[in-house]
Amino acid sequence: MNASGVAIYPTTRPITETAIEEPTTTVSSLFDLHANGVYRLALAMLREPEAAQDVVQDTFARLIEQVRNHGPLTNPRGWLYTVAAHACRDRQRRLGRWLPWFSERDTRRAAETPDRLDDTRAVLDAIRGLPSRDRLLIALRAQGLSYREIGEAAGIRYASVGQLVTRALNRLQQELDRRG
Repeated sequence: MNASGVAIYPTTRPITETAIEEPTTTVSSLFDLHANGVYRLALAMLREPEAAQDVVQDTFARLIEQVRNHGPLTNPRGWLYTVAAHACRDRQRRLGRWLPWFSERDTRRAAETPDRLDDTRAVLDAIRGLPSRDRLLIALRAQGLSYREIGEAAGIRYASVGQLVTRALNRLQQELDRRG
């Protein structure tokens, strides 16, 4: 965790030939490559750092089991984001809520003086105001997943992904315009 209490996972390290042969090395390499992105996705969906960390842990625990039982994955990045997205939705269902954000219940105060992060905060606040599926689609797209991977992770048809991502981005723009 960094000073502000946000989990930071190591960044990228390429997967080597030996990583494909040794499951623990494979998992370690995949963790180095994708843990930050999986965490950001989970945080965007759940809005709770501890819950997002749990999703990362659960996702990689499932990866260990998957590699041990079935060997290397053909599309590990897509698999990881799909498992993480499903874990987030399962967690939300167990809690009996889809975590809507209500601006009138938000008691945080804006800073008196603007800083360099004001634009970032405006975008994040606008994203929080979107429906959960839009947040998911935007988060997956921001991670650089292909439309096919987004479709698998979000549980929607590949043919619909482009249109749904475009609509989500349009709603985000409308939310930003409304707030701005």
